Parts: sequence; structure tokens; C-alpha cells
Amino acid sequence: MTDTSTLENDILETMEIVMLQPLHGAFNPKVCFSSKNREVRISTVWAEFRKRFLGKSESGPPAVSLHKYRLKKISPDGPIIEALGGESAVETNIASIYAMIKQQAFGQPGPLQINGYANIFYARCKEGLLCAVRVGWDGEGWIIDAIPVRDPLAWNGQHQIFCPVA
Repeated sequence: MTDTSTLENDILETMEIVMLQPLHGAFNPKVCFSSKNREVRISTVWAEFRKRFLGKSESGPPAVSLHKYRLKKISPDGPIIEALGGESAVETNIASIYAMIKQQAFGQPGPLQINGYANIFYARCKEGLLCAVRVGWDGEGWIIDAIPVRDPLAWNGQHQIFCPVA
């Protein structure tokens, strides 16, 4: 496994480590990732995320730490995942992604970008496929989407990447 504590390469720049507090109670993605959620302002949940994650069952995460990286240049998911140590090293659960969003529930400053650029996490959908989960703030609320990592989409150099601290 790659030591990502001070990772520096031509793709990623290490930014910080973010500590997440545990979520208390049951985690229900269908309730949490909804525009009806009053704890977090959700603007849009795209169909691909709904299809892949809203039926998924997860328990709330314990306290978790995530590395935050800045993407230095345009790159598809494959080289990013490889630089971070492979699929098992980048995988975050969606409850942790929600916990991160909840820290900036209404778009206030914090570890997540709120400037229109994406915050990228990697999580397995209910079919077991690794997906890039894109979280962004559009001025009105959080936008959530999911794209399978096998998709050739390339992320631009303004995005941030989050993965668990090993």
C-alpha cells in the first residue's frame, strides 16, 4: 500500500487531513441525500447517484480521517487511484461522505470546496462497482453525482480528492 501521508507526484498535491465525527443513529442514504433533508441543503442528486447508492445499506461511520488532495492536472480516475495506492486504499463509505457534507451543511467554509469545483470521493455502489462520487456546492445547495471509475471522464486540476487515512 502507498503511504499517502505526504504524497507528492505529478497528479496530486497533499493538502490536509480532515477528521470526521461519527454519525449517530441509523444512516439512510435515501433520507440523507434528499432535497427534503432539513439538516443539509441538498440542491440536486443526479439520477446516476440515486440509482447506484440510494438503495445501499450502511451503518453510520465511526470517527474517520480523510486525506485531502488537490488535483494538479487533468486526469481520469485510474491514475488518481493508482497514485493513492489502489482501489482498497481510496474507498470511502457514503455515510462518511455525508458526514463530511454535514460539516458544511449550508455551504459554509470548510474542507470541501464551495467554489463550484468538485470534491471527489470513491465509494462502492450497491452492485459493488467502485464509483467516483462528485460533491459540489452550486450556491443553492450540494450537488451529488456518481460516475463509475471505468468511465473515461477526466477531472480537471481544480478538483479535490478525498480518501481514507490508512
